[in-house]
Amino acid sequence: MKKIIALTLAVVLLFSFTGCSLLVKKVEVTCTCPGCLAAAGQKDQASDVEYKKLQASSKSGVDCSKLPTDKAGIVKLYTEVANATKAAKEQTVDVIAEGAKIQVGAIVVDETGKELAASLMPTANKLIDTFSPKPEEYTCVFSGGTDKNGNKTGDGEVRTTINTLPAWNQDYMCEVADDMIKDAKAEELSDGYWKITIVLNDAQCEMTDPKVTPDTPHAHCMGTVQAPDLLTDFGGNGTIYYANLTYKDSAIVAVIDPDSGYLVQLHTSLFIYGDAKMDVKLMSIGKVTAGLEKTTFINTYNWTTIA
Repeated sequence: MKKIIALTLAVVLLFSFTGCSLLVKKVEVTCTCPGCLAAAGQKDQASDVEYKKLQASSKSGVDCSKLPTDKAGIVKLYTEVANATKAAKEQTVDVIAEGAKIQVGAIVVDETGKELAASLMPTANKLIDTFSPKPEEYTCVFSGGTDKNGNKTGDGEVRTTINTLPAWNQDYMCEVADDMIKDAKAEELSDGYWKITIVLNDAQCEMTDPKVTPDTPHAHCMGTVQAPDLLTDFGGNGTIYYANLTYKDSAIVAVIDPDSGYLVQLHTSLFIYGDAKMDVKLMSIGKVTAGLEKTTFINTYNWTTIA
């Protein structure tokens, strides 16, 4: 993923992530990113995220003889299938990264307690448009765990299964306990694939040190906000030095091929609320607190081949 440039007045926080998009068999998931909501003209929308038929020439070894119905069984099945998928050294996966859809409630000048002057907002919006991460779509053909297509992360590293698939920079894709989960459901789709939906418990994430990213259940199964990307200088115009975030109603939607025991699709939705404190040097504004309303960070991974 691209390394994120945290930004400015209107809370230029965040990261790079994923999208509501395109590809051949369909599974219904709930998409709440602002683009989908605007297009639908409603608060919630069931959106079709398409996937291709998986061509698997091996089996993961995970027991998929029966679709579980209880929460613990569903979480166990997903964990085993996801980890087996990440461990496969030969695989092709399409990645759709939507980027962070930032929604700012208010920006308050700490010294006065008043909201930032309306006249400064165009400058803030321009900076956001200029520096905020753009959507990405790319295909990785992993051989021996390394991408033969040469895609690179924002740090310039060649993509591998470890630094591309969640949980980022871990050898596992999922490592969550039952008590981290709010809800889990499983169903069989019309094409014989299985669909798993897991909703994680809400979690608070307070960042004060750019070298330390607080642990949350979300960090064990999806891409999350990293402290070095958030607590940073934005273009010499200021610094974000504190963030108090809440991850709420975030979810995993996975499509599983029970014949092979591998993932066909993974769709992760991280929903973020909270605030960030910044020292803005631009126009001598000084220290401000920016409030985040529902900000989305969504990624979709579509597998086409696994060997």
